[in-house]
Amino acid sequence: MPPLKYLKVKSYLEQMAVRPESATRMPTVRELMGQFNVSLATVNRALSELENDGVIVRRQGSGIVAAGHNRTVRRLENTHGNGTKNIVFAYNDYPDETTWRTVHSIALYSRMNKCNMLDCKVYPDTSTESLIEFIKAQPDCAGVILRIGSDQMDVERLEALGRLPVTVVVLDSMYFYPNFLPDNIYVLSPDAADCAEKTAEVLLRHGHRQIGFIRNEPRSEYTDLYQKTLVSAFRRAGVEFGSERIFSSTIRSWENSLDAAVQMTRTHLDEIRRLGLTALIYKSAPGALVSLKLLKEAGLRVPEDISLIGEGERSLYRYLSPQLTVVTVDYDKFSCLAVDIALGTQKPKNRNVFFPQELIERESVRDLSCIVEKR
Repeated sequence: MPPLKYLKVKSYLEQMAVRPESATRMPTVRELMGQFNVSLATVNRALSELENDGVIVRRQGSGIVAAGHNRTVRRLENTHGNGTKNIVFAYNDYPDETTWRTVHSIALYSRMNKCNMLDCKVYPDTSTESLIEFIKAQPDCAGVILRIGSDQMDVERLEALGRLPVTVVVLDSMYFYPNFLPDNIYVLSPDAADCAEKTAEVLLRHGHRQIGFIRNEPRSEYTDLYQKTLVSAFRRAGVEFGSERIFSSTIRSWENSLDAAVQMTRTHLDEIRRLGLTALIYKSAPGALVSLKLLKEAGLRVPEDISLIGEGERSLYRYLSPQLTVVTVDYDKFSCLAVDIALGTQKPKNRNVFFPQELIERESVRDLSCIVEKR
């Protein structure tokens, strides 16, 4: 039996409520009626249930907004010992939009699941012992989400986390640990192979055959798989993509990947011209962004002379000139899945979970297919 119409509206709004922009505006009643082709009564039923569940708030003059932004701020210690479940989210304290969006999504989605998110910022000198002690000290801990970026955990840390009596989700991991994951640990990573395939597909579809790759991120199992998949995808298409078209250097996790992108682009400008490259793939989209100015100063217009594509979305990319084409994870859905696994409401068959990515096509990739066909 297909789900009732109001349940479709309700499910959609639950997903929307997790997004940061829900702080100021969610779809109006009229927009929902048009989008789902339903009556006012159907929309009101969905809204009433969500309001009763504490997911949204309806206010005269301000419309519908996510409830998490309108509640009275409570001191964290007041939530201890009251029987409410807690999720510990431990993450690198790093000034980055993706980090902030992930924190927001996990906090709000945890609240929607009647849990509190307990914030635990991790620094380069944070020891495994202090992290474990913090987790153990939290009452009613239902699960742990750990996001540490491009750093690799050693066996000792994995074993220590494996002794915790709760599920641990390693979120956005660049390493997979397939051979020694304890039974309570899941590793949730963006799908590197999927990202590389989508990157190759959009460039090939638009007629690009002279393509270079700038790896402006630290080497990891993720970046190795991404690069290997790129090579295979272009080889299947008969496109040359050997070592002379792959520009990389040793970048460590604490070094600035933006500076690395600019430096590698500057260093290889002569090769980019000599090889007649029509497109550059940057491992991270921020690297493509900061290279725009350098390429322009070098006389290479984007996308007229050279196209750019990178991995990872930021809100400003759609406001650039040209707007940046990216392949990206939906970090709101990514974060919600981490909460579901931590709470045990989803139990993946495999300890390693690879999250699919999506292509967002914008202006920075030029269509050369017509030119290629004429030739």
